[in-house]
Order: sequence, then structure tokens, then C-alpha cells
Amino acid sequence: MTKANMWEASTGSAVWGGGIVLSRYMEELGSAFWEGKRVLELGTGTGLGSVTAAKLGAARVLATDRDGKVLALAAQNARANGVGGTVSAASLSWGRPGPEAADSPLAQSWDVVIGADVTYNRDAWPVLFETIEAARVPCLLSASERRPNELASLQDAMRKAGLTVELVDSPMRNGYGADKVKLFWVRAPQGPTQEGAGKGREGIL
Repeated sequence: MTKANMWEASTGSAVWGGGIVLSRYMEELGSAFWEGKRVLELGTGTGLGSVTAAKLGAARVLATDRDGKVLALAAQNARANGVGGTVSAASLSWGRPGPEAADSPLAQSWDVVIGADVTYNRDAWPVLFETIEAARVPCLLSASERRPNELASLQDAMRKAGLTVELVDSPMRNGYGADKVKLFWVRAPQGPTQEGAGKGREGIL
């Protein structure tokens, strides 16, 4: 993948509005929140969320995607931003892993899952929800409203899947990021480490 063809290769080759909003909100939570955390990013794309987590003090960050070329780009961006020793990249197919998937990233221990603009394909919502549930920790998502009532439908679908959802306003004050992007703290039921994770700056895992 080169600068000449990266835009036609994958949607993961660009930074979208949801990624900027997620990164800004992570910065607002501050290093006190992210310090020492183990962070799993879904649909990493360029790796902005992973780089942000590492810059804010996360101890370990795994950037995941299903596109190998995008993963290479994310790893390259992590190195370019001086966090290549903290951020690694790995392929991850969404869904509840089977018993044979002992080497899946979802079989590892994490403190927080993050994902930016990973809800654009409505058909993928069920496997995204399964992935969040399988991770067993709070998940911070940003989502953009590209169709009328899309985010309301997303919240309804998450709740019907048994997930707890807390809506967080975008940290952006104007423009697309303020009007069309929302943040969600999403938790699977009965997670042992979820209490307090979605309480903004004062949240404690």
C-alpha cells in the first residue's frame, strides 16, 4: 500500500470523523485514566486510537483489523509516533471466538476496548456486539450518524443484545464531530471489572 493507492485500498486507510472525536475524548479523560491500561482497539484503521492510548500512558495496546495492509499502516504510524514499543497489531475477525481460538486477542486480558466508526455496516452489528461481550471489559465506541435515526437504532440494538449503553456527548463543540458523532460506553452484563468505567474523567476501572 502506497500513498498513491491507499485511498482505494480500504476504508481503514483514512482518518474519519469518529476517529478524531474518539481521540479527543480519550485526551479529555486524561493520562490518569489511561496510565497502565491494556487497550484493545477494534477496526484500528490508521491506528489513531491506539497511538492516542499509548501516548496517554497505556501499558500495552493491540491494534486489530481484518485487513493486513491496514494493520501494516497502523504499525508504521505507531512507530512514526514513537510508540512502536507499546502498540502492536494483529488480525481479528469479529464474533464470539470458539474454544479452539485460544490465541485470539479476545482470549487475552484487557482493561478497555476502543473502536472508532466501526458501526457503519449495520449487518456487522451482531458480530460487533458478540466481540464486545467476549472481551468482558468496558468498550468505548464512537459512531457517526450517516443515515436518519441510525444512532438511535444502534442503541436499541445494543440493548436488545443485552449490552448496557451509556451515551456520551461528543467533545467537539461545532461541525460534523459535534452534530453527527456520538460516543458510547458499552458493557456486557456481569463484567467483573466494569464498574465506574464510563464516568468520564473520574471513571476508574
